[in-house]
Amino acid sequence: MLQSGIYPKQSINLFKTINGIYQNLTDKNIGAVFTFIGISKETSTVGIKAVKSVTIESYKEEADRIIQKICEEIKQTFSLKHIIIIHLEGDFVPSEPIVCVVIAAQSRSNAIQALENAISRYKTEPPIFKKENYIDGTSNWVA
Repeated sequence: MLQSGIYPKQSINLFKTINGIYQNLTDKNIGAVFTFIGISKETSTVGIKAVKSVTIESYKEEADRIIQKICEEIKQTFSLKHIIIIHLEGDFVPSEPIVCVVIAAQSRSNAIQALENAISRYKTEPPIFKKENYIDGTSNWVA
């Protein structure tokens, strides 16, 4: 099974990965599985410009380490059975998936809280950078 971390866009199909993760969850005490998929948008996150594509880059070694640390801490804090965060890097057109978080827990309340925590943390802690490339030919690093 994959480890949490950063992967090149072309190396992983997130939807197949999520299905594979689900199929490998064999613990009979899992009562909730939550999946989040973050996708590229057509509208800028910092302005009103139309987005042609988004470029995601990272300092991979450090980002992998931090994402794995986030997963370990969240797993302990919320008593999860499983958590994985897979973040892709490369160029993405609107509606393409960029990141997924899969959480399995005994109860849905723990899973919901853990999912919100994981999303907040992967967006701020690891060195992952996003550049919006606009239809007008300009671009802007936004994260």
